[in-house]
Amino acid sequence: MSELLDFLGTAERAAETAVEAIRAGIGRERAVSGKGDRDFATDLDYAAEDAVRAFLARETPEIPLLGEERGRTGDEESHYEWVLDPIDGTVNFAHGSPMFAVSLALTRNGMPVVGVVQAPASEERFSAALGHGAALNKQALAATGPIDLSSTVVALGDFAVGADADRRNQRRLAVLQRLVPKVQRIRILGTAALDLCWLAAGRLDGVWHDRINLWDVAAGTVIAREAGLLVTDMDGVDYGLGAVSIVAAGPGIHRALLDEITARG
Repeated sequence: MSELLDFLGTAERAAETAVEAIRAGIGRERAVSGKGDRDFATDLDYAAEDAVRAFLARETPEIPLLGEERGRTGDEESHYEWVLDPIDGTVNFAHGSPMFAVSLALTRNGMPVVGVVQAPASEERFSAALGHGAALNKQALAATGPIDLSSTVVALGDFAVGADADRRNQRRLAVLQRLVPKVQRIRILGTAALDLCWLAAGRLDGVWHDRINLWDVAAGTVIAREAGLLVTDMDGVDYGLGAVSIVAAGPGIHRALLDEITARG
């Protein structure tokens, strides 16, 4: 069995520990800690991350971990690194929306090679390992996508908050003005991890997120790519370490979508 498939099995078990921690706390008081302008984490974000950290420390102690809530720990010289968002879609989760997920990836030299995204509310687990395909609840995924923007449903990231939000949101509004007349529908689901997984499952046709963090999209990137989709940054370069934006779609529309997003004026 491939080493990456072994890591995938480890990632699936680790994600399940996070789901168990979340389910154990649902319905109880959820303390909220502020992380900036209109950004926060719940106590269950921390509980889920701690559960995964404890599991991976036992299973793969030689591999460092980058988590959204507690940062990076472990051997900085390792070629591998776990990347975790314990609850992607925290705002959704805190408001009772089912659109949230645990997102866990393994990167190798900065590139995502294993990904698991587990959505507790829908009991769906998306998974993939480089060279071994993508699956939803163990059923293979293969998404080709449309060839014309007019028939597409495109998901965008949330509008910006915090410093420089006004300028960044003007750019988003400009992209919306260009896309709305040319696509079938626009969606903002509030979770980048599920955006990419829904793309892999054919529920969406395109995804654009600007100013995105690695933990939000690393797992979904592997899943989308292994389902046959293109995942790049806004320069058209394959998404990887250091990228701060993501554009994902099938080969038939990726270029057209990228051109609309990056057009001037």
